[in-house]
Amino acid sequence: MHIIPSHMKRDINTPTLEDSLKMYIEHSNIPLIIYLHGQDGTSDFGNHVVTLDYRGYGDSSGTPTVRGVVEDVVNLFKLIRNILPDNPITIWGHSMGTGVALLTIDYLLKNLKDYKQPSGLVLEAPFYDTIEGVKSYPLSRILKLNPFFMDAAMDALKNVSLDFPNHKLISTLPLPIVMLHAEDDLIIPYYHATLIEDYVKMHRNSSLPPVKLITIPKLARCGHNHIYSYPKFKQVVSTRYRDIHLYRYKHTIVLLILGSLVGIYLLISILFPLLLIIYPRIMNRIVFANFLTTFNNLRRPENLGLERVYNFYLDVEPGVRLGIWHFRSPLVQDQDFIDDDDYFSKHFLSQTDENGQLIPVILYMHGNAFDRAQSSRRELCSRLRDELKYHVFAFDYRGYGDSTSYPSERGLLKDSRTIYDFLYQFHNGRQRIYLHGHSLGSAVACQLAARLSDDESASLAGIVMEAPFINIHDALQTHWAALPFRWQPWFYYLTNRALKRSALKFDTKFHLSSVNCPVIILHADDDWIVPYRHGVHLVQTGIAIRQENRKNSKLPKFKIDMISFHKQGYGHRLIYTAPNLIQSLKRLTYDEDLSEET
Repeated sequence: MHIIPSHMKRDINTPTLEDSLKMYIEHSNIPLIIYLHGQDGTSDFGNHVVTLDYRGYGDSSGTPTVRGVVEDVVNLFKLIRNILPDNPITIWGHSMGTGVALLTIDYLLKNLKDYKQPSGLVLEAPFYDTIEGVKSYPLSRILKLNPFFMDAAMDALKNVSLDFPNHKLISTLPLPIVMLHAEDDLIIPYYHATLIEDYVKMHRNSSLPPVKLITIPKLARCGHNHIYSYPKFKQVVSTRYRDIHLYRYKHTIVLLILGSLVGIYLLISILFPLLLIIYPRIMNRIVFANFLTTFNNLRRPENLGLERVYNFYLDVEPGVRLGIWHFRSPLVQDQDFIDDDDYFSKHFLSQTDENGQLIPVILYMHGNAFDRAQSSRRELCSRLRDELKYHVFAFDYRGYGDSTSYPSERGLLKDSRTIYDFLYQFHNGRQRIYLHGHSLGSAVACQLAARLSDDESASLAGIVMEAPFINIHDALQTHWAALPFRWQPWFYYLTNRALKRSALKFDTKFHLSSVNCPVIILHADDDWIVPYRHGVHLVQTGIAIRQENRKNSKLPKFKIDMISFHKQGYGHRLIYTAPNLIQSLKRLTYDEDLSEET
């Protein structure tokens, strides 16, 4: 029998269950209940209910057996599933039907794996097991006065294979289960529910869906057969019923997400190595990531809340023009100007500090992706300018921000050298110039410092390398995004091959051996982009280089130190927020001797 929700009107021209299900259940998300012997009150809160009489009951023929009644329910389930393959189905058992429901679910999970399984189970007036059910049955309470009755009853149960191990099945079935039991139930007393609950707490794996008991109070006088008449039945049961489907929905979503992630992982594992083989220059896009931008108007830094910052452009070579910001030192007084030449004449060329010394300069080189307007970059430059009272210049390499052309390792180095020479020529080396590079920018800064060390006429005051890496290949290997693929045999070889074909090395460790100025390394131990061990390795390399330099009496100005930030949440980009950052950097900018530091 198909019982439709109470708000729907039945059409008498639906002679079969198949016709009825097809007519009234139009969508795959409409839930359905298979009800095993009981009332149809559940249709009142909007559910389709299919009920049946087991063999030997009502107008059903045959002789009832445990195996037979389970087979009846399984056949009904298969019939419904063939018509409604995806709809949520809950099996609802009452009294003896709870045992049938549990055995049916157990059978379905073990034998019908090609069908979508039931989404949940509702047990109304469940009994602990067959023996406990017989012992507590009202007639048995009288017959138990005969000392031979229970032995005879147990033998009879064994002979007919009448076994419902409800408590064991409830503790193991991997689906949400709701139990309903009235405190004044005289047929299957309420203590059965508490026995089941205690057994479940001891034996059910915590990773399985929940088993919940709803107690119908004695004052409601629902007894064994009238739980549906409980005034709050619709409210309580519909809430729990929704919980079953909500759990299934969440479980399905989790599986879909996990499946999607696995699929994406496998797809990348197949496509990425092929891409590296066919188009190795894809590494340029990965390393530089200059396609990412902040979408800010870089011509007007004041729109970003920056004060006393001047935007200008510098030509490096035909087709390459760089966008640059000058963060004016607080020691410089603002003046009106006509053009770039007039601006630098008034704000840079002739400016000195309170001691009459030329104001030092910091040339900032940012990392990959985005541009000079990224918040961490502009905040760092502002802080260096305000607290050190130095001039700070920040620029975008070719292909970044509003700078033209395309990036390459050689191109980035040429851009940096061009700006350095531009600043240097104002005072012919009498003004101290420092380099501050972050991540990829630290590799550019180190390489530029090595080149400048070869040119005695272009001396460098010092460099700061923030979150530096050993070389670009090591940086790729240790990046968090590479962790899922690093173990695969192709990853090391193909990434190294692609980098070589793209002429990308950014070998900081190699160039460090040619630097002839003080070096400070900044690194946070919670950096997931360029792990902390890169900075440690570089400072250890630098110490060894300095010892070798002393033996050979070369590169006398080279000295190295490292400032570490431990468990402070600075990661890869937030070191600029460290309260003691500027004070620590003064160890370099005030030319203190770092030779004894480690």
